[in-house]
Amino acid sequence: MRYQCKKLLTTAFAIWALVIVPIIAKNVVEDRSAEPLPDSLAEVIDSLQTQEPPDLQQTPPGEVMVTSYYGRSFHGRRTASGEIYDKNELTCAHKSLPFQTLLKITNPKNGKSVVVRVNDRGPFKRGRQLDISYSAARELDMLAAGVLKLQVEIILPEQIAKEPVASSEESNRS
Repeated sequence: MRYQCKKLLTTAFAIWALVIVPIIAKNVVEDRSAEPLPDSLAEVIDSLQTQEPPDLQQTPPGEVMVTSYYGRSFHGRRTASGEIYDKNELTCAHKSLPFQTLLKITNPKNGKSVVVRVNDRGPFKRGRQLDISYSAARELDMLAAGVLKLQVEIILPEQIAKEPVASSEESNRS
């Protein structure tokens, strides 16, 4: 009796799977193809899949971002760019900015600022836009707070070339 009951249930499930599942799959596929993704959403999805983010020109030059810092447990792990995370370097994680982008981060509470380099993707906690290294957080005096709203500016390659660099002769004179 048990064997017949199992056989009957298996047969009923197989028929259900053969008849109902293709109908559901067809409806799901039709719904997705009916509405194309907006361009901005398509760019974000593409950047997450290829690790190549949208163009820098689309990012505002300076904005306030909710920022946290990497815990010590991440030290020595591989980042999305392939580098090994070093808590003593001035680096950060951003969801869409290109790797190697330089950012000037300023703590508005004390006026301290630091320049960091994007080498990872994240943060993946809701409401946060930037993760900075332990060393950068220490420089900005945000270790106790853990999460702060910080002023973030992208440093474009043209700006780096324009900034005056002190020569070693000048530093030896003083």
